[in-house]
Amino acid sequence: MANTDLVLKMYDLFSKGDMAGIKNELFHPEMSWTMPGHHPLSGRMEGVDAVIAFFGALFQAGISVDNVHFGELDDGTVVEKHTGHGKIGSEEFVFPTCTTYGIKDGKIYEVRVHTGDQHTVDRYMWTMFRLKGIPARLAE
Repeated sequence: MANTDLVLKMYDLFSKGDMAGIKNELFHPEMSWTMPGHHPLSGRMEGVDAVIAFFGALFQAGISVDNVHFGELDDGTVVEKHTGHGKIGSEEFVFPTCTTYGIKDGKIYEVRVHTGDQHTVDRYMWTMFRLKGIPARLAE
């Protein structure tokens, strides 16, 4: 399977909510996914289980994606550009985004999201995801 096809298949399975298919067929077990920002979903997720948990939360964020374009660099990295859209009440949010996908052993290995409007993403995610209060947040 071509590197770009891996990412396209991930999109297809994600739209169907098929996290098991993504985990078993497409993601390298030692993968990482880095989401920039200062919001509850930002950070570096390491390992396929952490990325799948992140995907579950991202799926609940209600973001739709269009204007998707792909290319492949000479080292096999897939570059994807898209526009994300979210809505809270009557306010519409637009997220211009570029994502790079490193491939290892025929699976998606290292993913980095490059956000074109970090302030808007942060504001949207803080509205969609609230942290637990203290002391519940600190109890573990």
